[in-house]
Amino acid sequence: METEFQRFICLVCGYIYDEAKGDLEHGLAPGTRFEDIPDDWHCPDCHVTKADFVAVKDMPVRGVSTDTGARVPAGGPSQEASFQDNAVVIIGAGMAGWAVAEGVRARDPERPIVLLANDGGDYYIKPQLSNGYAKGMDAATMVRESGVARAERLGIRLLTFIRALEIDRDRCRVITPRGGIPYESLVLATGAQPRRLAFLGSAPPLYVVNELRDYRRLRQSIDVQLGGTVAIVGAGLVGCELAEDLRTGGFSVVLLEQARRPLERLLPEPLAEELADRLRASGITFLPESRIEGIEADGSRHSLQLADGARIEADIVISALGIQPRVELARAAGLPCGQGVMVNGQLRTRDPGIFALGDCAEYGGQVMPFVFALRAQAEVISAQLCGEDLQYDPQSPVVVVKTPSLPLTVCPPPAGCSGVWQLIEAGSDGSHFECRRQGELVGYALSGSMTARARSLETAPLTRQKAVA
Repeated sequence: METEFQRFICLVCGYIYDEAKGDLEHGLAPGTRFEDIPDDWHCPDCHVTKADFVAVKDMPVRGVSTDTGARVPAGGPSQEASFQDNAVVIIGAGMAGWAVAEGVRARDPERPIVLLANDGGDYYIKPQLSNGYAKGMDAATMVRESGVARAERLGIRLLTFIRALEIDRDRCRVITPRGGIPYESLVLATGAQPRRLAFLGSAPPLYVVNELRDYRRLRQSIDVQLGGTVAIVGAGLVGCELAEDLRTGGFSVVLLEQARRPLERLLPEPLAEELADRLRASGITFLPESRIEGIEADGSRHSLQLADGARIEADIVISALGIQPRVELARAAGLPCGQGVMVNGQLRTRDPGIFALGDCAEYGGQVMPFVFALRAQAEVISAQLCGEDLQYDPQSPVVVVKTPSLPLTVCPPPAGCSGVWQLIEAGSDGSHFECRRQGELVGYALSGSMTARARSLETAPLTRQKAVA
């Protein structure tokens, strides 16, 4: 009789392999037993072998080293005992997590800070992931500062390749495979994960570009497919930027989108139409109103079957379908979550000792996945942690779209706003659109040389409005 599926945990970083779910990204179908996994399979997060996994029910209680994730024998020094009870613990070492660490350290040179990274914690600028290839930037080049060096410079404690399994709010502990980490204040900077669609067919999961390790994996493939064909599913911000980047880098690019236009939810219709024309003029095959019914793979070759009967052949397929906040940890801890982890004007959750920011946080019914927003949020949290009563005052986002064929700067109207787009000026070198509601400026969109006007528009009353209407 078949036994129930089991879960196995990586003793280094805490990644959990669930036999019922498998690991589709690395070729393990749902239902693959752990014992049947090839010996050369590696942990998707920290890359140790399956020898470093144990069944969750058999996970030992033991001491660990404090920083690098290396193991020490049971009976060694207790991790929990090595931490201070008044520490600020930050879960997530992306731009948001590092921004809070920097902000707290700038205000308080002595406050203990512990930063948990599910990778090496290296610091990089995330928006570069979608336009770095044509500039010759590989994953190593994108790293501005190693996690170890940055932690040493800031005087904080960085724990790499570690996963937060649970938040024990009663005891103020973050539970990890290496034991509990006590906190006085906890900051959730868990970010967001790519939206994925399951397509019928034999193809493995599509590539995504959301983190540095995603980019590293993609580069490993495209570097051996130079001059090949790349299909990108989704003509949003990342999809359009990637399409131009890879086309400039010498690839044939097919960009598929279910909507009628690229960036349809961000741009006024005439600018979206112009962007579509510019993408095509640059050599990109843009296919709007395309629905994929299945993807088959034969070796490195992929075949995308569309609903209209067309078939697209590609060497590499990338999914750029947007992101969704990572809220599982907060929700399991009993914290209210909508799209993201709900926070108030101090960016505190319902538990006053726990904050959230960046892609995972929701304020006033909105998630604002923009760099400018996370920096403003980090400033508020840093101030709150150091005794200052700074409140979050969200500003209208300004989005710079890095599409060389048509440079764009957009300040979209607030969600739910019923404003109307109006053309202010158009010429051979760009366009200026404004969105107004009852005569009030609530958004703008600029293209070409007119993107230079963004600086003057940023000082308009628009930017002092709340992002929530």
